[in-house]
Amino acid sequence: METGIIGLKQSGKSTIFNILTNNFQDHFPGKKEKKVGIATVFDERIKFLSEIYKPKKTTYAQIEYVDMPGVKEGDMKESFFTSSLRNVDALMNVVQAFETEMISHPSGSINVLRDIENLELELIFSDLFQIEKRLERIEKDLKKIKDKDLEREHELLKKFKEFLSQEKPLRNIELSENDEKLIRGYTFLSIKPILHIININESDLDRIKDPVKFFELEEYAKNPRTRIMTICAKIEEEIAQLPPEDRKLFMEDLGIEKPAKDRLIRENYSLLGLISFFTVGEDEVKAWTIKKGTIAKKAAGEIHTDIEKGFIRAEVVKFEDFKKYKSMQKIKELGLMKLEGKEYVVEDGDIINFRFNV
Repeated sequence: METGIIGLKQSGKSTIFNILTNNFQDHFPGKKEKKVGIATVFDERIKFLSEIYKPKKTTYAQIEYVDMPGVKEGDMKESFFTSSLRNVDALMNVVQAFETEMISHPSGSINVLRDIENLELELIFSDLFQIEKRLERIEKDLKKIKDKDLEREHELLKKFKEFLSQEKPLRNIELSENDEKLIRGYTFLSIKPILHIININESDLDRIKDPVKFFELEEYAKNPRTRIMTICAKIEEEIAQLPPEDRKLFMEDLGIEKPAKDRLIRENYSLLGLISFFTVGEDEVKAWTIKKGTIAKKAAGEIHTDIEKGFIRAEVVKFEDFKKYKSMQKIKELGLMKLEGKEYVVEDGDIINFRFNV
């Protein structure tokens, strides 16, 4: 799964990319350049399972990040930006809420609400432009032929156009499963889930406890596919580059419980609607990433297509049960291992062994 990191120039966007991907090279994207990196989704449950099984290999879930060049008004109309962003599954928008002697805001003043509104409008206008072009083509085709699918698409796009014309992003609109399938090929930008990251001063860490209220972002916070959080990228960059023992002391001095990197990745993982199930053994303990609501047979396919094809049953153990008893033998004796069929909906933290026949 990919997340695109966007934001105005000097917002701290690339610093956050470096924190997430542990990439601290002195290199910044140029006007027509993007960076791609991988972040590990740290999970205490995987750590616990590895301590029990002591496997040869431990594999955490991962998210891919794409760091786009700093945006300015009108960039969302450029094919370079739109083609890169249309391929991602979610967006991270970094908003500058700090100012130093060396770094000033491109607009001349700090205003988080204004910057978020402007970015959302850029996404909306990009989608409007795409919809208007498609509507013109559909209307020409409908004059020549009768096609129910084309008529339904036309009706849906007109609804989208009206919604966008009210300056509302498409992620705020409710869609049926059939509607989602119909517009999947469009990869609209304003429909993607988004995490607004407000990059604040070190002095504001204790002061800004509720960013939604502080920056008057209540309207944006209403939507479950929009998240808002604060981070001081400057401090977090320092934390990320310290040795583990020094990192802990530094964080204690600042009153920071855990690195923002972990919070960012976890928030992003949740925003994408992802969960993890685990496979365990002496060779490997591994987290497998699936969409929430995935059935057992489809989850088996994440491991190997042969397991999906030959699926018989899934032996499922809840992580909390294993954490309590620390033994699969004990779990079986207590009847806590469940045999589930192909339609079982996998839950976050399930430890699964798939029975299959090739």
